[in-house]
Amino acid sequence: MKSTILPACLLMATMVQAQQSFQYPATKTVDVSDNYFDTVINDPYRWLENIKDSSVTQWFRAQADFTNRHLASIPGQQTLISELKQYEAMRSAEYIPMVKIDKRYFYEKRLPGEQVFRLYYRDGEMGKETLLFDPQKYISGKTYEYSADFNNDGSRVLLNLSEAGSELGDIRILDIATGKFLPDIIPHSNGDFAEGSNTDIIYTQPKSYDTHDPENLLNVPCKLHVTGTPVTKDLVLVSSKKNPELHILPNETPYVIVSKSSPYMLLGKFNVERNQTLYYALKSELKNNNIHWKPLTTKEDEVRGVTARGKDLYLLTTKGNPKFRLIKTSLDNPNLHTAQTIIEGNDEWQLSPALSQIKDYLILRKSKNELIVKSILYELSTGKITELKVPLEGNIYAGGLSKESNEMMIFNLGWTVPYNMYSYDPQTQKLSDGIFYTKFHYPNIENIVYEEIEIPSHDGVLVPLSIVYDKTKLKKDGSNIAFMEGYGSYGANSYSPFFDPGSLTLLNRGVVLAYAHVRGGGEKGNSWYLAGKKTTKPNTWKDFNACAEYLVKNKYTSSDKFGISGASAGGILIGRAITERPDLYKAAIPKVGCLNALRMEFSPNGPGNIPEFGTVKDETEFKALLEMDAYQHTLKGVKYPAQLITTGFNDPRVESYIPAKFAAKMQADNASENPVFLYVDYKAGHFGGSTIEEQFAQIAKEYAFLLWQCGDPEFQVK
Repeated sequence: MKSTILPACLLMATMVQAQQSFQYPATKTVDVSDNYFDTVINDPYRWLENIKDSSVTQWFRAQADFTNRHLASIPGQQTLISELKQYEAMRSAEYIPMVKIDKRYFYEKRLPGEQVFRLYYRDGEMGKETLLFDPQKYISGKTYEYSADFNNDGSRVLLNLSEAGSELGDIRILDIATGKFLPDIIPHSNGDFAEGSNTDIIYTQPKSYDTHDPENLLNVPCKLHVTGTPVTKDLVLVSSKKNPELHILPNETPYVIVSKSSPYMLLGKFNVERNQTLYYALKSELKNNNIHWKPLTTKEDEVRGVTARGKDLYLLTTKGNPKFRLIKTSLDNPNLHTAQTIIEGNDEWQLSPALSQIKDYLILRKSKNELIVKSILYELSTGKITELKVPLEGNIYAGGLSKESNEMMIFNLGWTVPYNMYSYDPQTQKLSDGIFYTKFHYPNIENIVYEEIEIPSHDGVLVPLSIVYDKTKLKKDGSNIAFMEGYGSYGANSYSPFFDPGSLTLLNRGVVLAYAHVRGGGEKGNSWYLAGKKTTKPNTWKDFNACAEYLVKNKYTSSDKFGISGASAGGILIGRAITERPDLYKAAIPKVGCLNALRMEFSPNGPGNIPEFGTVKDETEFKALLEMDAYQHTLKGVKYPAQLITTGFNDPRVESYIPAKFAAKMQADNASENPVFLYVDYKAGHFGGSTIEEQFAQIAKEYAFLLWQCGDPEFQVK
C-alpha cells in the first residue's frame, strides 16, 4: 500500500455557491491518495485526521459555530424541551436495579426534574432510602459519569468515574459505612470486584486518558488490585507481553471472570468478535504470578454467552443451530463436542444471547425476531424448563438481583407499554409491584398503535419493519412526516419494542416512527447477522432502503417528508442509504457515525473493530470496506438530503474526524439546497448529554431539524 501527499497541490475550497444557499466555512483540500491492491483511493480531507493540529481544531470550531448559529434559528425548540420535561414528570421516578446483598437493595434513581441518576441503598423493601453517591457532588461544579460494582458483603462500592464527556477515568472505592473514599486510585482504568471477594479488584488499564492516541487501546493488560495496597504493586494477571502462549492480538483485551459459585475462573480475549475465545483455570490460582490457563473455546465453537455453576459450565452457542443452543459440560473435563444440549431455538423461536443465574435457576430468553420476547427458567437441580407466564401485556424480560436468592425482577415494556418493573418469585409464581414499580400517566397513549410487518428486500428476503403512529393522525396520503431508525451491526438488536415518553413530541404531531430491523443485526439469529457483515454488508442499507420504499409506496409518508437516523455503526447504514438512494429521503441524522470505514482501523478504536468490518490489509475485506464507506461514495453534483452530522470531540469509539471528513466532503459535493451541518459536542464522548437538560436540548435540536426540513409549519425558519 502506498500513500502519497502532495503539499504543492494544497487548495483552498471556495465558499459553496451555485444551487446552495448555505455559505459553509472554507475547507481546504490536500491531494492524498492510497493504493490498495491496484485501486487508487483519493482522500482530500485526510488532513482533518491530525486532530491535535491547530488548523484542524480551528476548522472544528468554525463548523461548530456555523452549525450552532443555524440550529439556533429553528423555532420551536423550547416548546419541544418543555414537552419533554412534561412527559418526564408524568412518571414518579426512574430506577436502575443493581444488586441485593443480604436484605439491602442497591440501585440508581432519578426523580422528575433531577439531572442525573444517583446511587442509593435501602435495607429491605420498606427500609429507609440512603443516598450513597451523587455524581454532581463528587467534585464541586462538575458532573461525573459512573458505573458501580459491589464487594461480596456489600461494605464497599467500586466506582468507575470519569468526568462527563471524557469517557476514560479512574477507579475509586467508597466505604459504605463511613461514606468516605479509600486512598486507592487506579488511573485511566475500568474494572469490578472479583465476584465473591471483599478486596480483590480485576481491571483493565489503557495507556493513558488520551482518547485521540491511536495506540491507547492496544495491548491493554488485565490487572489485579487488592484494596489497601499500592497500585504500583498490582499484579498483571494477563497481557500479550506476559502471556505470549495465549497469542493475544494487540486489538484484543484480556479479562478474567471470577464466579463465586464455581471453583473455576475464565479468561476471555475480547473485542467486537461475537464468538468468544475462552480459557479456564482454578480460581485458587488467581494471585499466582503465572496462572495455568487451559483452552476452553475457540471462535469456531461460536460461543456467545457463558456462565459457571459449581463445576458445570453452561454455554450459548450458534454452532449447529443459528437460532442458538444452550449446552452444558463439566469444567473438570470440558468437551463441547459431547456437551449436553439443554434447549435450542427453532423456526418459530430463537434463543437470545443472554444468560444469567439466580440461586436455583438459569434465566434465558426466547424471541420472534427480537420483537416478541418471553423469558425462560431452567431449574438447576431438576433440569426442568418452564416459560415465565405473568398477566402483563408487552414483552417480558426477567433478571435476578443475587445468586444467593430466587428473587427476580420482571421488566415489562413494548411499543405502547411504558417500561415498568415488578418483583417475581419463581417458586410461588407470585407477581407483585415490588420496590422498583413506578406510577405514570401519559396522555393520548390509547391512540398510539403499531404494526409489525415484513417486507421484501432487494433480493426477496423478508425484513422486519416496525411502524408506530397515532391512529387519529395518520392520513395514508403521503402527507405525514416519517422518521425511521436502524442499526444493523455486531449481531445486535438496538430497537426491541419500547415506549419512549419523549417520542410523544413527534407522535402527537402526526409523525410516523419506523424501525428497520436490517441484516447485520441479530433479529433472526446468527445467519441474519452474517448476512450483513463485511462482504455482505450492503444488505444492511439495501434492507433499510427497501423499508423506506415500502413506507413511501404505501403512503405512510413521502420522500420530501422522510427523515432517518442511526448512531455509531449505524452511521454506515445511514451514510450508504443516502449515498445510494439520495432521492428517497429529505433529512438524515447520522449520530457519531462510522462514515469513513476505510480509515476506521487507523483510529484508536479501529483495530478492535476489524473482526466486524474488516481490514484494508486483506483484498477481499478492503473491497468490502470501500463498499461500506459513505465518504468515498459521496459524488460531486448529486442532490443529497439535508444532514445533521453529529460528533463528540472526545469520542474514543468513533474518532471525531470520521464524521467530520464526511461532513466536509458532503458540503463540497452536495448540489441541492439542503443544508449539511456538523454538530460538535465538546463536552461529549461517544454519546452526548450527561444531564437530562443536556439530553433534552440535544433531542430538541435533532427533532427541530427533522421537522424543519420535512415541512412542519411550526418549525420553519423565517
